[in-house]
Amino acid sequence: MNESNKARRHNRTLVYKLLLLVVAMFAFGFALVPLYSVVCRLTGLNGRGVEVASEAYAGSIDKERSVLVQFVATTNTHLPFTFRPDVGSMRVHPGELYGTSFYARNLSSDAVEAQAVASYAPGEAARYVHKTECFCFTHETFAGREARHMPVRFYIDPALPRDVNVVTISYTYFNITPSKNNS
Repeated sequence: MNESNKARRHNRTLVYKLLLLVVAMFAFGFALVPLYSVVCRLTGLNGRGVEVASEAYAGSIDKERSVLVQFVATTNTHLPFTFRPDVGSMRVHPGELYGTSFYARNLSSDAVEAQAVASYAPGEAARYVHKTECFCFTHETFAGREARHMPVRFYIDPALPRDVNVVTISYTYFNITPSKNNS
């Protein structure tokens, strides 16, 4: 009987440890988007932390050169949205300010809070894409079934290496709606 009690105690301890591990993994999953944003701002990864430089740039427009900028939009699987660029691509002159927009629609009947994260291809282009206005700068709250066009204003720095002729700007939208269980 003493062995039976030891085995039960051992099993109970193991179950508590496993439950603690599951809770920790769940919390880590929710913390990934904010952690990613912090890492990007600190390291400049995917062009984050570089947006401030866009205000300081006062260079000239390179009318002799054009770069094809492609726009891609995806949603995280936990976001009930339609999300797409209004224009799939555009030819731009480095140094000139351009504007476009993205369309997003909440397909659920509940309010949803979302955050877009940008990435760039080729990776080195992230240093040369400067946004002066972007829905990716803030969290966006959509009412149930709400749809909107969200602006992006940007320019490509003329210092972009000459061998880069195509830049892809990809936005992934994530659901960051606080859980009702947390209130």
